[in-house]
This record gives sequence, C-alpha cells and structure tokens, in this order.
Amino acid sequence: MSMRRVVRRTRTRVPEYTCLGCPLTKSRTSWCHGVCVPVDGIGVCGRVAPHALLGRTQKAILRHKTERAAETTLC
Repeated sequence: MSMRRVVRRTRTRVPEYTCLGCPLTKSRTSWCHGVCVPVDGIGVCGRVAPHALLGRTQKAILRHKTERAAETTLC
C-alpha cells in the first residue's frame, strides 16, 4: 500500500513554479544579467544581486586602490 506524502506549504502571493525574471530585460531566465544598479546588494527585482557581491580578491584590490589614493592626496 502506497502512502501519499503530505506536503504542507504556506500560502504566498507568488507560486513556487513561477520564475521571476529580470524586470529590466524582461527575461524569464533564473540567472541575473547584471544590468541594474543594486542598492545595498539588492537588485531591482528584489533579490540579492550577484554582480554586487565582492570576493576576497576584489576587496583587496579596492582596499589597495583607496589606500594608494589616500597616500597621494596627503603628499
């Protein structure tokens, strides 16, 4: 005898199967095209913008550039 698996879901306005696309390019893909300017790491679509994230190397380069710019302004 097979038993049915009970799946309890909470109600949301957006169904699980809906793919939210990029509002700027009107694309229905699941990845980000990196077109928008994120605010505090959040894109126009309301999700985390991967092109706003900085890796360890990118942070080191940025820190080096800002330190170098501060040194040139002091001299």
